[in-house]
Amino acid sequence: MGQSKLRVAMLSTGEEVLHGDITDTNAAWLSRRCFEEGFALHRRVTVGDAVDDIAIELVRCSQVSDVVIVNGGLGPTTDDLTTEAMAMAMDVDLELNNHWLTELKARFEKNGNTMPKSNIKQAMLPEGAELVDNPVGSACGFSATLNDCLFFFTPGVPSEFKHMFDNEIVPRLQTGFPNTTKQEIQRLYTFGFSESLLNDKLELLSLPNEFEIGYRSSLPFIEVKLFSPRQHSDISLITDAIRNVLGDRLVGDGQPMLESVGNLLEQSKVTISVAEKFSGGYLANWLNQTEATKEAFVQGWVLSESSLVAEGDYNPLAAVLAMATASRENAGVDIGLACGNMEAGRVALGLSAADGDWGIVVKPRRSQSNENFRCYTATMLLDMLRRYLCGYEMFPDIASLVTTESLHIPVDSEAE
Repeated sequence: MGQSKLRVAMLSTGEEVLHGDITDTNAAWLSRRCFEEGFALHRRVTVGDAVDDIAIELVRCSQVSDVVIVNGGLGPTTDDLTTEAMAMAMDVDLELNNHWLTELKARFEKNGNTMPKSNIKQAMLPEGAELVDNPVGSACGFSATLNDCLFFFTPGVPSEFKHMFDNEIVPRLQTGFPNTTKQEIQRLYTFGFSESLLNDKLELLSLPNEFEIGYRSSLPFIEVKLFSPRQHSDISLITDAIRNVLGDRLVGDGQPMLESVGNLLEQSKVTISVAEKFSGGYLANWLNQTEATKEAFVQGWVLSESSLVAEGDYNPLAAVLAMATASRENAGVDIGLACGNMEAGRVALGLSAADGDWGIVVKPRRSQSNENFRCYTATMLLDMLRRYLCGYEMFPDIASLVTTESLHIPVDSEAE
């Protein structure tokens, strides 16, 4: 069966997942792995711990999917009801799997313990089910067929689930559905485009039939994803065409912006310092998250917005450039970055280097929370650093921001 015809679904069980008490990281991980292996999911469903609800959803999944991977509900406690629900859906009884019972007892005895009676429940499988090994946990998996749909039942513990999928389920899928094509994803991170403008620009590209472009907006970035068959001869050509369209708005190629800037800092051997008012340490905290940026980051000042405001005429650009310069000179670094006060909805940002200073005043294009605007101002400063290191235009149009003023003071002008 070819990939285009194979319909793979995931069913997650558990009240804690359904009600948001825990984040379903297993679902996100499985979606990515299934796509990479050529078994892209066509739907994901979450259901609580009621046995009737699980059984109904199992039947429903069997009617619209070819393969279903069920996650959770295989434990020894009374709220672990997935196995019972599958027996109900199949209209069969549960039967003891002596092999797994013996395995469980041996594991407990190896640690000097006696197996609790409640664990016997984990060796009870629907009649006709095939055991799927779990060498790292007490809950065995199993596979079974309902309405010509192949089900795989997996434990909810992430380490057990991932091991079982990679080592037990993927080989079975590859054997059962040998004509699938493994996929690749090229990830390109952008800052400054709106999603609609980005779509319009990339829509003009001519893509081979097997290629697809997707988007993920995660403030303040838009990630462009190129989906393609693995090792296709046109991957480099198409990716280069996308890079060309993105131009200097491409802030991360295969990695997020922070890692990309870290590489630039490492290559240039440049050191930096930061002085922040409105952004409140957002950028300083960010720079401490990777080894390369942490190595280059020498000093950070976080100042209250009421501090260091001069009497009389106040020029936000002049003030922020003075902050950037003071930060650079005080720390003895190559580049100083500064974020000024929020005034009338506007914030001044500055970069100071030995060959000149660059300042800009921005405001949100539309209403934003203070937290989101802080994120944007920190990203703007990081982007100014990136642009300076790459020799790009320092004052580009940014879709979510309006530039009200900008200023460049070359070193020669400072000397006069």
